[in-house]
Amino acid sequence: MSGRVLVTGGSGLLGSQTVRAFAEAGWAVTAPTHAEADLADPAALAALAAARPDLIVNCAAQRRPDRCEAETPALLALNVALPARLARLGVPLIHISTDYVFDGTAAPYETDARRRPLNAYGRQKAAAEEAVEALPHVLILRVPILFGPCRDWRDSAVTVLAANLVAAKGAAVRMDDLAIRRPTFTRDVARQLLALAPHAGRGLAGICHYSGAEPMTKFLMGLTMAPLIGCDPAQCVPDRTPPAVPRPYDCTLSTRRLAQVGLLIPPTPFAAALAGTL
Repeated sequence: MSGRVLVTGGSGLLGSQTVRAFAEAGWAVTAPTHAEADLADPAALAALAAARPDLIVNCAAQRRPDRCEAETPALLALNVALPARLARLGVPLIHISTDYVFDGTAAPYETDARRRPLNAYGRQKAAAEEAVEALPHVLILRVPILFGPCRDWRDSAVTVLAANLVAAKGAAVRMDDLAIRRPTFTRDVARQLLALAPHAGRGLAGICHYSGAEPMTKFLMGLTMAPLIGCDPAQCVPDRTPPAVPRPYDCTLSTRRLAQVGLLIPPTPFAAALAGTL
């Protein structure tokens, strides 16, 4: 299948890879910047809908938990209100959500597990899910911590570790060794979105999960990436200090539903994906 797709957040970490994957597959892609279309403006959304997209992929979000604590009107409009506004256009919609809708105490999480977010970011994403999950033309895809090609390593909570190692010039860098994450390659997520495109809102709705396969703390991620960027792994120092903004301990997402419907894209091993990123 190919057609017309609208990608919101198309210049971001995931959105840029989504734009690339759909374009390479022959889709006509519209991915307006904020300057080109203010997604909080109903008139701007109406103009985008007038182009009659066959699919919308919503990658737009503020995904940094520390910044989300402020809960400003602009942030809430993006993280909470936008998915419902996009859904009201009546076009099949894939909405990107997060593992942070869970509290991390009962992994692995199935798609129907109870939402129990610990921080403002998780609460915002949970509220957005609740507003659209019952709509037959909407598919929610939850993903965990992301990394992939980007303009600046600091654009990802994974590759920022590499930026910190390089900036330290041989000095020690403390890295979280508490929370278990499943780092997930954005090119894999984009391929998964492409696989879902013919089915989303056309018989496949509700919630699906996609995730990398390897459980790692940020400390273990740092140990993996240090030699790839010419740094000494001994620079990586485990830090078990609880963060100021609470994070879940282990939000591992079960990908059972995607496997059951025969659409699961195998994730790229972490080290191999890093080699194509750093």
